[in-house]
Amino acid sequence: MKRLEEYNELLQELDIYNKDLETSLERASQRYRRRNRYIHSLGSSLTVIILFVFLVNVSAPVAEACSKIPVLRELAAAVTFSPSLSDAVDNDYVQPLGLIQRDGEVEATIAYLIVDQKQVNVFFSLDSDVYTEMNAHPIVKSADGTSTTPCSYSINGWDKENGELNCITIDFMEEDVPESLILKLDIMDYGTPSGEEPVPVSENVYDAYFEDHEGPEEEDYIAHFEFILEFDPEFTEQGQIFTVNQDVELYGQMITIEKVEIYPTHMRVDISDVPENTAWLKALHFYVETENRQRFDMVGNGITAVGSTDDDTKSMVSFRADSAYFYDAKKLNLVITGAEWLRKDMEKVYVNLKTGKTDELPENVSFAYAKKHENGWILAMQAPKRKEDHTYQVLYNTFYDMDGNEYEINSWSSGMETPDEGYFIEEVPLKDYHEDEVWVCPTFSYVWVSEDPISIQIK
Repeated sequence: MKRLEEYNELLQELDIYNKDLETSLERASQRYRRRNRYIHSLGSSLTVIILFVFLVNVSAPVAEACSKIPVLRELAAAVTFSPSLSDAVDNDYVQPLGLIQRDGEVEATIAYLIVDQKQVNVFFSLDSDVYTEMNAHPIVKSADGTSTTPCSYSINGWDKENGELNCITIDFMEEDVPESLILKLDIMDYGTPSGEEPVPVSENVYDAYFEDHEGPEEEDYIAHFEFILEFDPEFTEQGQIFTVNQDVELYGQMITIEKVEIYPTHMRVDISDVPENTAWLKALHFYVETENRQRFDMVGNGITAVGSTDDDTKSMVSFRADSAYFYDAKKLNLVITGAEWLRKDMEKVYVNLKTGKTDELPENVSFAYAKKHENGWILAMQAPKRKEDHTYQVLYNTFYDMDGNEYEINSWSSGMETPDEGYFIEEVPLKDYHEDEVWVCPTFSYVWVSEDPISIQIK
């Protein structure tokens, strides 16, 4: 009943007779009555949680008061980092769980899920009286625990404080979300133990580039958790698919907009390309617009696009956007404003690390420098910023020697200032590589921006 007590405290701080709050409460109560099939078995305290989340998003007085109650403030932040997930919660589209496990000095809680036919968003927290800086390494497995599940997943935040909610997004491409999954959380401590001095930084700042990043050993973990996530079919059956099948020419390259999938947690634009194209599509810049010019933008955090399992194409084939699922839109248009392409004859680019001589590099990208280290080379490229305080990856994680042998880049750094305003430096370590010549793999060749955005009717 702790959440119920917090809610009562919240109401006392707000002055329950405030007219705006009174109206908000009535609207929330009406919505609860309309959707009670989702909540009947949850109990009164969980009902209050869902009612609260709705109020945070519609009532300024409630949101202001939440800043005085840490637990409620964190819950509000957890549902507002994504427009789609905020809309889902506003519409009571939440599956509360409240699963708690403890291993040694660490307690893990999975508070609730936001799940639909193609995506699972797991909201969890870590707490400890001993460790102050913990991160979770997630592993998703099938319900029987025998294999990893064919899906993509990412953790949407790092450096969370103890007890603060974090989110893991699990994204399915071809298959639907199953009835259940196993989520493993391996926990590491990134803080300095109490009473100990921080480890001094090496005098050679490049040493860290060449450290072994293959993953921590078993003894490096401070706790392990394994949760069985069972999904309510009321949520996992939700989704809408609109067939488009329209060919579009983008700067001399042809693609087909095959369909648009709209789910409560996200929207997907699915495309295919043609063998005659001279470049692979690596990014599509677009938004979706209603008849009232309400706009849904590309996803900016987390999983933004996925590639194909077909070996015949290296294009990205499914792009993510904020969801229009909870909006009563009579018309939807896909508006394409640009794209990023990788020319098929630029999948590998020659670089002489000693002289700086290179083949043609991506548009507006230039060789910055290369520094020889006892453990390999540091290669740096200068690239243009596309917007303020924003960087992107210039080189993929694979490189080759002159005989075609493959190597992997285990880390990279970007964002350093350059003499040229509007540019940034990306540094990558070529570990255990001591030759003077190399083939690197750029992530794009050029960026195309449409002078006249292309509008395609979805419905």
